[in-house]
Amino acid sequence: MVITQRRRNKIIPIAGGKGGVGKTELCANLGVRLGQLGHDTIIIDLDLGGSNLHSALGIKNRHSGVGNFLSDRRLNFEDLVSPTPYANLRFIPGDVLVANTPNIGFAQKKSLIANIEKLDADYILLDLGSGANNNVVDFFLISNSGIIVTSPHVGAVLNAYSFMKNTVFRFLMRAFSGESEVERFLRKSIKERRPGNPVTIASVIEGMEQLDLKQAQKAGRYVRLMQPSLVLNLVRSGDDLNIAESLRDLVDKNLSVDLTALGFMIHDDHLAGSHRAHAPITAAIPDCLLAYEVDRIAQKIVQSPEFPTLPLEKDMYKDSYELMQIESATDLAQLQQEQGQGSQNSQANAEEFIEILTAQKKQIRDLQNTVRRLSIRQRF
Repeated sequence: MVITQRRRNKIIPIAGGKGGVGKTELCANLGVRLGQLGHDTIIIDLDLGGSNLHSALGIKNRHSGVGNFLSDRRLNFEDLVSPTPYANLRFIPGDVLVANTPNIGFAQKKSLIANIEKLDADYILLDLGSGANNNVVDFFLISNSGIIVTSPHVGAVLNAYSFMKNTVFRFLMRAFSGESEVERFLRKSIKERRPGNPVTIASVIEGMEQLDLKQAQKAGRYVRLMQPSLVLNLVRSGDDLNIAESLRDLVDKNLSVDLTALGFMIHDDHLAGSHRAHAPITAAIPDCLLAYEVDRIAQKIVQSPEFPTLPLEKDMYKDSYELMQIESATDLAQLQQEQGQGSQNSQANAEEFIEILTAQKKQIRDLQNTVRRLSIRQRF
């Protein structure tokens, strides 16, 4: 695992645990915005078997990608990097042109990860697949600064938690692979997970202490290295933010991981407009509320030299979740104002339309009377 705080070029995997929560849209728009801010950025489509990041970018998939690299040993990974129409943003396509890439082997995955770590850019964003299979989790574990994207829906939140749970246990299993006694204990702990009575990381480490105190301390340090961030998408009300806090509390209680709130994105109808324009919303409609929220996330990243650690002003708010509550209150008020104006405009437009229609009907009646009078005169 790369410790992002120690690197100039920061690798940021973006996962969702569930399809349809907006991780690809976030990856595309965040990449565009980081480039607009002057930072050399590469985004990589690692949704093997379902890659569509090029569509979110509004570009055609004409270049070799990850699938070609995995199937052709003659290709150099750096040669996959292709330009985009957006400033300071480059792109590595996924596997849509190559079949059977979802089932890559361990050696292929190891080679792919090693090549990603060698890329030279300020920010390297990874758009991961949905679900929590080992490949997706291992890509998320490339660095300690992954972003979890979810929505306020119960199913999406549960999937996000499940993804984090699998990630933490996978990390420990990899860290202690070959340590026969500890590895057996970890495998047994994972199998003992029961509905309603989950095995917590704290209890696992406590059990490890009975076997090997040093290894247990090592496990604790490893878990603390993980510093994932949360982005809540499709927010419609302030109550939705409470779900994010519940997810944070659950992750802290059961997994002993600090899940930071990086930002949120309100449900915005402008997104459909950006799709019609075949461009990310940060490029197509940069003055809309959603683009502003992506910019806010980008600013937090670039203004954090030791990202994922955020330089929070604790004298103004107690943590990243209270900051998100403050931000959402402002944005939701603005959205409500825009919708109110839109409603007033719609009402005004309707009234204007009725006036025009009434005037047109009067003109038609006057014209009919004129024609009738002319017809009578011609008759006599």
